[in-house]
Amino acid sequence: MIIKCVAFFWVGNNIDIPSIYVKSIRLIYGDNIIIFQLTDHNTVEVEGIDKVLRNKLSKNIMVARLEAYSMNNFNNEHVLFTDADSLMINKYNIFNVDDIMLLPRLHSFKMNPNFPEYYPEFVDKNSGDLMPYLFGALVARNSNIFEMLLKILLSMPDRFHRWYGDQISLAFAVKNSLFKFSLLDPDVHLRILSNTPTEKEFNTIRNFSNKVQLLSFKGQPLKKKIMMDLSIKLLENNLLEINN
Repeated sequence: MIIKCVAFFWVGNNIDIPSIYVKSIRLIYGDNIIIFQLTDHNTVEVEGIDKVLRNKLSKNIMVARLEAYSMNNFNNEHVLFTDADSLMINKYNIFNVDDIMLLPRLHSFKMNPNFPEYYPEFVDKNSGDLMPYLFGALVARNSNIFEMLLKILLSMPDRFHRWYGDQISLAFAVKNSLFKFSLLDPDVHLRILSNTPTEKEFNTIRNFSNKVQLLSFKGQPLKKKIMMDLSIKLLENNLLEINN
């Protein structure tokens, strides 16, 4: 099944990053997809979306994200919820049409318990142990899972309301078997990049290497924007070559 509804969360009036993301979705899908922007009452609307869904949200970013995800009704459609620092490079095709589909973390790293503030839970722990599932992309058919995760998050110490709370609450819910789910393929459904690919690398991952469907970019906001700017030019060039 090819996903035909995408939702992303973004607050703040610098919309450079989500604007590039929406442009990439339109390049791949044209008008054959519905794009939702989930945000507060102050953030400007990103050009190219179909609908902006606004709510009064917490000032804590992790709480706000789950509030935005849980306060909206998508008419029981399968919706791809993603980070905005992403790039769609192929139509999003899922093979297990379950109500919830998650991405397992492939690469684990040692957590820094002192960043961005002190997290005693992270001392001598790896990301794979604490947060075995990514929140950068997941597919859900209704908002029930997000309402559940929000309740879990609100019961946690405030530091998780500011950072890491989405993945930590998701890990808790999975560990306690609070819902059923199937898995997406992280090599296909969310390829994480730390550097801009070369033109050859981009064309390989888009057209030959399992036909990657979604890219996500790691780094500080300025680095992400630069990587996304360069990568969407690679996408435009690749589409032009194929169409010719």
